[in-house]
Amino acid sequence: MKHSWPPYGLSNAEKSLDDLADSVRHPPQNRTDDEQIWLTRFLIVRACGYLEQAVHQAALSHLEARSGGTARAFALSWLSRSRNPSPENILQLLGRFDASLREEFLEMLDDNGGELRRELSVLMGRRHGIAHGLNEGLGSRRALELVAVAKQVADWFLLVMNPDVSRVALRRGQRPIDPA
Repeated sequence: MKHSWPPYGLSNAEKSLDDLADSVRHPPQNRTDDEQIWLTRFLIVRACGYLEQAVHQAALSHLEARSGGTARAFALSWLSRSRNPSPENILQLLGRFDASLREEFLEMLDDNGGELRRELSVLMGRRHGIAHGLNEGLGSRRALELVAVAKQVADWFLLVMNPDVSRVALRRGQRPIDPA
């Protein structure tokens, strides 16, 4: 059975994030520096929110598509709310699904000397600082780099959680065919 993928609302959330990123990337001449700073901060909050929702919604949709009855109710009860998409929280969630998924993500995090892990941690730290009113000293260019990190992790998670894609094909390096 085919299911709507990505999960409902995520395409709109990603488009909204992309529109905001474009606005930060290409500010109009009449935007003040203060406005650009606040818009950049908002971009970080939205990037984290998008990643959090991508992880949570993909996990829920995967479970809804691949389980049923009391097993489904039990599994979904463990995901009643989303969690911050820190490397540790994502690893813990993936490990609950399958140890090999956790290991794949861990390898991705630790490639290139752990660059993705550091960048994802920076994204979480910046969002936390913004939420608590701390002066994070974040420029637009750096914020856009962190948006790319959030989208990279979200894309990976959406790919591996897609209930209509064979894990065997993914492990063999085959890219899924877009059903659209």
